[in-house]
Order: sequence, then C-alpha cells, then structure tokens
Amino acid sequence: MQNILLAAGLGSRSEGKKLLLPYQGETLVHHAVKESLLAGLYTVLVTGYKADEVKEAVKDLYCDNLLVVHNSEYAQGQGSSTRCGAFYLREEESFFISLSDMPLIKARHYHHLVRCATHAAARPSYKGRLGHPVLLAPTFLSVIRDRNGPFTMRSLLSSYKVQAIEVDEEAYILDIDTLDEYHALLASGQPPQSPPL
Repeated sequence: MQNILLAAGLGSRSEGKKLLLPYQGETLVHHAVKESLLAGLYTVLVTGYKADEVKEAVKDLYCDNLLVVHNSEYAQGQGSSTRCGAFYLREEESFFISLSDMPLIKARHYHHLVRCATHAAARPSYKGRLGHPVLLAPTFLSVIRDRNGPFTMRSLLSSYKVQAIEVDEEAYILDIDTLDEYHALLASGQPPQSPPL
C-alpha cells in the first residue's frame, strides 16, 4: 500500500515551525515519515513551505520506499498538496492520505485501519469526530487528480459513502497546529483537542 504524507502547509498558527519541532528525540515530520515507512507504505512526502528544511529533517530515512516531492502551489492549501502527491502514487493500489503534524500516529494505526476498512473510502472516527489517516481505493486517484481549485478532505468525499471506523484512541484526531498545543504535548504527552477535521 501507499501513503500521501502532507508536509507542505504554512503552519501559520505555529509561526511556521510545527513540522520541525522536536518530540521524543525527533522532529514531528521525521516521526511521521518513519512511522509510515514502518507500516510498510510506499510514502510520497509532499513538501511546500520550508521544503529544504523538511527534506533535511528526514534525509536519514531516504530509501526506495520514500519519494519526496515539492508542491509549488502549497499556499493554496491541503487539497493542492494532496493533488500533487496523487500524481506520484502507483496505479491500482489503495492509498492513505495522512498529515505530518499528528505525533501520536504510529505504524499500528495504519494497520488497524487496513484491517477494518470495508468501503472504498474509510477514515477513523473518535467519539464522533472524523480524523486521519484517510484510506481510499485506487478509484479515488482520478477523482483527486481531476480536481481543480482548493478543496478539503470533507468536500472531496462529500459525494461518496465514507466508512467511519470507530476507534478508541485520540491519536487519530490530535494534531499540532499551534505552539500552545505543542507545549501541551510536551507537558502531558497529548495535545488538547482541536476542532473537528
């Protein structure tokens, strides 16, 4: 399987620092790439803002299963970076879309979703809140590639039946958007809850 791992955003609410912040001996983006690779996923890391620094942060993880690409239009949002990454995925193979600012996601979280998915589109749901990673069938490659203009995951999937996989771990919904959330992560091991995705 494979994974579009988004690491292109401006991170304006964290002064553009969040992916390069250290946590448990590695940066957030390094953790995200490492766990994707440990899950056995062919990983397309989409960079944008601070692309050179992001690439430097993960250079020790370079391997045949990792492709780092750059979205020059990253300022247009996650949809733009998702579309960019989709062009580098392998055909006829299911894929994840995941975020690089979710420090509690590990390889086993990907594996759990694979085991539970029964629909062409599936995503975790924790206490009614949808999260990431999102798991999609190969048919969604053309859907994403053909999109024009900004889009969100919610709008992309709004016309499709999406399986909500009930999970009991907050890891699937907890991300780092602000420096306050980062400091809370360091203090407690888990950041405060963010608004629903």
